[in-house]
Amino acid sequence: MARYRYLLGDSRGEAARLRFQAKLWDPVSLALFDRLAIKPGWKVLEIGPGQGSLHLELRRRVKGPVDAVERSAPFAARLRRLCARDGRGAGTIWECDLIDAPLPQGTYDLIFARWVFLFLPEPEKHLRKLARALKPGGILAIQDYHRKSMALYPPPRDWAALMAADQAFFKTQGGNGNIGGCLPELYKISGLRPETAHATLKTGFPGSPVWRWASWYFLGAMPRLGKLRPFTPAAARRTSAAWRAAARRPESLFVAPAVLDAVARKPWK
Repeated sequence: MARYRYLLGDSRGEAARLRFQAKLWDPVSLALFDRLAIKPGWKVLEIGPGQGSLHLELRRRVKGPVDAVERSAPFAARLRRLCARDGRGAGTIWECDLIDAPLPQGTYDLIFARWVFLFLPEPEKHLRKLARALKPGGILAIQDYHRKSMALYPPPRDWAALMAADQAFFKTQGGNGNIGGCLPELYKISGLRPETAHATLKTGFPGSPVWRWASWYFLGAMPRLGKLRPFTPAAARRTSAAWRAAARRPESLFVAPAVLDAVARKPWK
């Protein structure tokens, strides 16, 4: 199994970015939870809970503990502190890569992951592992990106090269920034039955939460993206300047990457 490095890390700055991201996108996940009709007593596993906002919501809905796989020691420690406060008991937290987690087989009514699979090499192997952990009739719900929808208007000179570098960024560790659209086929390969695929697309003008979220990511990642062809360090500097200039024009528009809710079910015998 190929090993990978989590590209964005778990620094305090990244933790703050993730909390801001959660405020923007958690309502989309809560709408998914509503559609799944999560019930008290369900056995649930979350992959990569990060800063824990959705993990606490899952615990609230099942009225009990929820298990997790969280490879970051600081994030796992935060998760334990948060869960200790709600009186719903301690779930199991595996601090390791998903592929190494000793998940019990045939156990979960629901397995949920948001923005995890775009980083993973060999996603079908991870999906087969999760399929084994589901009960017959259990649900796998993954939220992830279709980054091809992303755009900035009017487009900067080097936008196409930036988008190519953005894809190459995830590929450096074997990931796929457009994994959301691939999931239904991968579900079928993994022995699951695809059920629904729901897309959410957000847009924003300068100063909006969507614009601030995109700026935080891209301006922070720009030096690293500039090392990935066809983008260059010079193009990265130009694009950063163009992004800041766009932020001063109220008519500029950012179209966010679409987030796809891809839901599948483990067949009954």
